[in-house]
Amino acid sequence: MKKVLAKVQKDGLSAAYRTVTAKLGEPVPVGYACSGRVVATGAGAEEFPIGSLVACAGAGYANHAEEVVVPRNLVVRVPEGVEAEEAAFATLGAIALQGVRIHRPELGESVAVIGLGLLGLLTVQLLNAAGCRVIGTDPSPARVDLAKELGATEAWVLNREDLVDRFIDATDGYGVDGVVVTASTADNAPMVLAGDICRDRGRVTVVGAVRTEFDRNLYYNKELEVRLSRSYGPGRYDPAFEERGVEYPRGYVRFTETENLRSFLELVAAKKVRLQPLITHRYDFDDCLKAYEMLKSGSEPSMGIILRYRGEVSAPIERLAAKPQAKSIAKARPSVSFIGAGAFARGVLLPAFNGKVDLRGVTTGRGFTAASVAKAFRFGTIFETSSAIIADQETDLVVIATRHDTHARLTAEALVARKHVFVEKPLALDFEGLAAVEAAAARSPGVLQVGFNRRFAPMAKQMREMRAASSSPAMLSIRVNAGALPLGHWTTDDIEGGGRMVGEGCHFVDFARYIVGSPIESVRATAMGFGREGTATENFQTTLSFADGSVATIFYTAIGDGSFPKERFELFVGGSVCVIDDFSSFVKIAAGKKQKSRTLAKDKGHVAQVVALVEAIKQGGAPPIPVEELFEVSRATLAMPLALQLGETVRLADLDAGDSAPAPAIAG
Repeated sequence: MKKVLAKVQKDGLSAAYRTVTAKLGEPVPVGYACSGRVVATGAGAEEFPIGSLVACAGAGYANHAEEVVVPRNLVVRVPEGVEAEEAAFATLGAIALQGVRIHRPELGESVAVIGLGLLGLLTVQLLNAAGCRVIGTDPSPARVDLAKELGATEAWVLNREDLVDRFIDATDGYGVDGVVVTASTADNAPMVLAGDICRDRGRVTVVGAVRTEFDRNLYYNKELEVRLSRSYGPGRYDPAFEERGVEYPRGYVRFTETENLRSFLELVAAKKVRLQPLITHRYDFDDCLKAYEMLKSGSEPSMGIILRYRGEVSAPIERLAAKPQAKSIAKARPSVSFIGAGAFARGVLLPAFNGKVDLRGVTTGRGFTAASVAKAFRFGTIFETSSAIIADQETDLVVIATRHDTHARLTAEALVARKHVFVEKPLALDFEGLAAVEAAAARSPGVLQVGFNRRFAPMAKQMREMRAASSSPAMLSIRVNAGALPLGHWTTDDIEGGGRMVGEGCHFVDFARYIVGSPIESVRATAMGFGREGTATENFQTTLSFADGSVATIFYTAIGDGSFPKERFELFVGGSVCVIDDFSSFVKIAAGKKQKSRTLAKDKGHVAQVVALVEAIKQGGAPPIPVEELFEVSRATLAMPLALQLGETVRLADLDAGDSAPAPAIAG
């Protein structure tokens, strides 16, 4: 609620409503562990032959679905002798194995396992395989018996009054060497029990979801060591490892989450871990609601529940070649297809396009999102790939709302296919990508527009009119209180998001270009010293010099208070001053007179940019933003990190759009 109220205060009620509605309407996939046969692979995943059996991990990837798309570091080959339903346990097995690794058991130690559910019984077997004497406890007598069957030396029902004494007696009065807590409960009883039964200077490792409160004196007097295990292993929650396939040096990180998945399945293949006794139910996926009903009612004792898919697997996905359209490029009512439909597309772009065009089709990186968007906005088709949309003869306009590193490639492909293109900012993350788009645009009849919406805002147009009334150079100041992003956020990554200097800074370069109305000649940039990893360009200042002598500064920071207004624009020209605050307040001062207006509904030009694009397509006219200006703004944006790196002014005339490095004229 605090975030919602802050959004209302900063961006207005309508923007907050759209954002919240889009978020609440976002489908959430079920599951994070699965196994299946490979039907297609991307670049860098050739180690997985088509048809091979693999185990997959990861929330949002290894979903309960007929087909999933999973990054390579979250997939492992299944060894010979391991069945598909056993391989589906790999994720849980990796969680248990990571807990054991964190615990670091030694041969001959006695280790207690508190909680004998799936994780607990897997942990019992892993500790037994490591040469430990395992003692378990659980409220369920059936699970206690199963623990003994699977290798526990002793196991007792949790609610026995003499339970602590039993653990002490079983270890010759010393207590166990260590405890692995795999229980799931809202109270701290497992931590209290762990302290009671552990020997002096023993260790307690927490794998399950329990309250970690305990009597300090109990743990202090024994000098117990408490360890917490995090999910599947090293690499978990690291986007570089999980999403982009970056490997850790093996000499420093021997067992990543990928290696834990692989190691667990090898133990299953070697019969060191038995999974069949843990499977209590099997359901066809069409009947999966029965599984949830059974769990909710508690009508049957259950543990491992397998969901099976009986349908035929689709043929390997092939990239479709984009074919030129034979029909006219102009269209009275354009047919639009979306590549990507994240929160911004659902909350802002789709409502802006809806009703003005025919919504033809959609494709997303995750099928459940595409299905939800297609239903909500009544798209006619769900496409498997972006290539299928680009090749589709019925699609006139392609909207590209994917992550930044795909923009240039998809835009160039769509233009070559004679499509009109609306691509969210930035247009490209490097000069090579920008050159590819320029080349495609030069031979395409399609209209190209980048999502530089702020220039279409009503207040921006008022500021531009004031600037146009004077022939003298202007001074423009742009201050952006952007707010901090979480560490590891994809937009701060130079490869995927371009960093905020490029990924978001382009908005304000375009705004300056629009207001001043003169070509950008040079760029200079400075930044705050390196702070958090990957955030060096979250706090920067850029100076743009224009051909008519005007100057614009962009002051962008992520270290301010989020409740402070986000954007402020100040224009000084010809004895007049104009100020825009967050597109909710407009002030003009000229000849000693002050004009001021305010609005509750902040209009940043999102709808107006769509209207302008659709009209251009209908009439077969010029694009709303001259294409040369789009490339100029993009080149100036890419010059900012270059100027920062060189520590000197970069002239746009010295840049070659096909080079990622500066030209010799500015290199030395």
